[in-house]
Amino acid sequence: MVSMSLRRAILRLSGGKELSALCDQALVSGANFATNVILARVLGIREYGVFALSWMAVLFVASLQWAFIVSPMMSVGPKQEEHERPFYYGAVFVQEIAFAVLSVVGMLLVLHFSSSHFPQWNIQGLGLPLSFAAFSYLLQDFIRRYFFSVGRSKFALIADAISYLTQLPIILLYAHRASLSSSVALWIIGATSLASFLVGWIWFEPIKFRATELKHVSVRHWKISRWLAPSAFMQWSSGNLFIVAAPVYYGAAAAAVLRASQNIVGVAHIWFLGLDNVVPAEAARRIHSQGLDAAFHYIKQIVFRWGLITLAFVSIVSLRPNFWLNLVYGPRYAGYGHILQLYALLYLMTFFAGPLRAGLQALEYTAPIFWCYSAMTIFSLAFAGPFTRWLGLTGAMLGMIANQFLFQCIVGIGLVLKVRRMRHDLLSPQM
Repeated sequence: MVSMSLRRAILRLSGGKELSALCDQALVSGANFATNVILARVLGIREYGVFALSWMAVLFVASLQWAFIVSPMMSVGPKQEEHERPFYYGAVFVQEIAFAVLSVVGMLLVLHFSSSHFPQWNIQGLGLPLSFAAFSYLLQDFIRRYFFSVGRSKFALIADAISYLTQLPIILLYAHRASLSSSVALWIIGATSLASFLVGWIWFEPIKFRATELKHVSVRHWKISRWLAPSAFMQWSSGNLFIVAAPVYYGAAAAAVLRASQNIVGVAHIWFLGLDNVVPAEAARRIHSQGLDAAFHYIKQIVFRWGLITLAFVSIVSLRPNFWLNLVYGPRYAGYGHILQLYALLYLMTFFAGPLRAGLQALEYTAPIFWCYSAMTIFSLAFAGPFTRWLGLTGAMLGMIANQFLFQCIVGIGLVLKVRRMRHDLLSPQM
């Protein structure tokens, strides 16, 4: 019933054009969940923590790639004339390769620093596999986003299927042979991601290179990414600083517990991200065609309908948290049910942040998002260490919940004030 409801909503919006994107997200989220379950059960709590810490570095550079390359490409690319496209995407591809190489270099430097100052993390020897996985993952993420940019989402789905549906059986094979480790898992993810990119390259349109176009595209992209990059960095750091602080004081096993709990409630990402692809555009369309009241009536409907679904999901998880941890990961994780309950509360709050953000996007007023991430980053820098040191993993979770509450307060106030100003401006001529 839930899937049919979302499918009908998507079909009404665009004749089914986003359906492949939703299927793609379900594939990616489902495969990531299954991969992490296998790794958590096979590697053990400490070794899985090592993997979780190293993978956070990959997600960090991927968030910067979204800000510097992917988001500008998805805004500028569809506007290119036919004769401009080969030069434009040629310039973007040069940017992508340069970014991926620089990311690997930076990652190696950070890895060397971390292994020297935090030997308890046990990440020595991960340099090559992590660099290869990061480089391949960035390329694969770039090409799937390229397909969405040019309106060929079915090829993104195929590319992701090649990556994730081959990754799972290979990891299972190594797990069965008892030869799976963090480094082996990273090699496998890197290899399948690279294979996906190479196959996807078959459908990449012809590109051409011109120095003047590279400069022009870089300048145009920078005008977009100069605000997105700080926001992406702050968005990542505002929540993840608490996750990073936990293993500093309690070792890699702390990262494993947090990651395992997040994976369970992370099933909600399927509809969270699906709604992110739909709600802002539909709210903007209703503002344009029907007015402000119609748009916010639509957002209220989304909050009510999908809020109830999210509440039901997190309630099921919260009622028997140790049961779910034991079922999914085994008895070694079963004593951390309170962490899973706190993650369920965090994800319920995260859902309500989505419609608030969508409202601001529909109004083309995103300044509060930048300022709230600034405040969240300052809060995280000030309290990640003390919260985690004094209260352990519970402190890390309470810090992330407080951060999410801060986000909703700032964005909510910004949205209310903006709507009031718009209503006042509409009434002023009549008065």
